[in-house]
Amino acid sequence: MALITFHDTCTQCGTCVAACPAGVFTQENGVGTPEVAQEASCIACGHCAAVCPVDAVVHSEFPEGTVLPIDMDAIPTQTQTLELLRSRRSVRVFSDKPVLREELERVLEAARVAPTAHNLQEVQYVVVQNRATLDVINKIVVRYFSTVAKQLRNPLLRRLYRLAMTKTELDGIIHMLPDFDIIAEKYAAGYDPILRHAPCLILAHSARTANFPETNAALALHNATLMAHSMGLGGFLTGYVVGACKRSRAIPDLLAIPHDHGVYAGLALGHPDIFYPKWIQRKPIQVAWK
Repeated sequence: MALITFHDTCTQCGTCVAACPAGVFTQENGVGTPEVAQEASCIACGHCAAVCPVDAVVHSEFPEGTVLPIDMDAIPTQTQTLELLRSRRSVRVFSDKPVLREELERVLEAARVAPTAHNLQEVQYVVVQNRATLDVINKIVVRYFSTVAKQLRNPLLRRLYRLAMTKTELDGIIHMLPDFDIIAEKYAAGYDPILRHAPCLILAHSARTANFPETNAALALHNATLMAHSMGLGGFLTGYVVGACKRSRAIPDLLAIPHDHGVYAGLALGHPDIFYPKWIQRKPIQVAWK
């Protein structure tokens, strides 16, 4: 449980009351020092400490040195932000240059500050750089989808899949059967169709009981892709690896991921061997204004 008090420097402005998403504070008729009425409801989001203009909020979850001023000059403009978003592309051709530990730490810092449901901040990461381990992961994924393809072509086994999956899930997998065949063929020919010879793989995992674990992991690694792009790194989200982890423990066991955790997102990362100097216009947006 959080422990929240106020310094006598509080100006009684009530901003912390308005900003709190959990209704922790009350301030009768907008007058007087706010009171902590629902401390057990606090999700330690930090809104109260971040918004206070005079640093009057004392919160046990945010000791001295953890509430820091924003460098407004470092925030990109609207034009710069949009150009970053437009220019980011999935990169699947990498140079032999290794990704340094300090570069990875910067990318993971971007992932760490992504929002999570109920501010639980429960997403954890495994970073794989060992070439032999990456090769084993490739082999596991190819073997998994080759097996799935073979089973789905068996009418009896397909009926069993239909019992274990929703129609949408099964139709999606059946639609991808030709892709599974191509993966197996390329792997047999000595090509890496899963990680594309990326020198690094980041997997995001969390407890299956967490609130919206897939969304949390996706937001975190999207943050990571944008940071990587700004640093001159590139990569792509590894749907095949995550798909294999969803129904097989082979990769989680290889990487010592807890049994009560699921792998919900993955990012193959490296230094691009090619550069894209242009961005491509997307389809017109579809939106309903009400």
